[in-house]
Amino acid sequence: MSKGKKKIVIPSEDEVAQFGGEAEGAAADAEATSTSSDQPASAADEGTKATPPQLAELEEWKEKCLRAKAELLNYQKRTQKEHQEALRYAHASLVRALLPILDDLERVVASGLEHQDNAESILDGVKMTLGNCKKVLGEHQVVPIEAQGQAFDPQIHEAMMQQPSDDYPVPTVLQELVKGYKLHERVLRPARVIVSRPSETGEAQADSNA
Repeated sequence: MSKGKKKIVIPSEDEVAQFGGEAEGAAADAEATSTSSDQPASAADEGTKATPPQLAELEEWKEKCLRAKAELLNYQKRTQKEHQEALRYAHASLVRALLPILDDLERVVASGLEHQDNAESILDGVKMTLGNCKKVLGEHQVVPIEAQGQAFDPQIHEAMMQQPSDDYPVPTVLQELVKGYKLHERVLRPARVIVSRPSETGEAQADSNA
């Protein structure tokens, strides 16, 4: 045999049979391993299926959720109705307090018709009724706005006209035409007033001093 040539070895029939058997055994082992690895997955799939007790519990929770939703809707409707009723009768206490004053006015009118020559008693009855009315308003935190002699404040005063006057350095309420009222801190009606303004003489003097 010359150098440089590789020797080719031909396996015998026994060796081929032995190699084939080992290959088949390896394939069988691989298939068995694959089958065993698939079995836990199948078991896991079976474990995810809900059992009858779990289904019953799920239905129970579903019914509870639906019942809670219905109760919430009923509560919202009831609350809305109560709110509307509260707004509708919000002034009931004030009106109830004014009813006795209405009774007094009716009695004063009746007395005036019977005793037309006695104006003093009628006036006393009107004064008493007016005092009761102011008392009721005060009990409900309705108070008059100070206006006469006060510095003009557009937040609480409404200027109906101006009158020249050099007695006041700033616009001042000279006369109250219609009384204003506040409820707590909110203006129900501004006081309607006459406000001072500098006269032409005062304006000319101010310009000369400037």
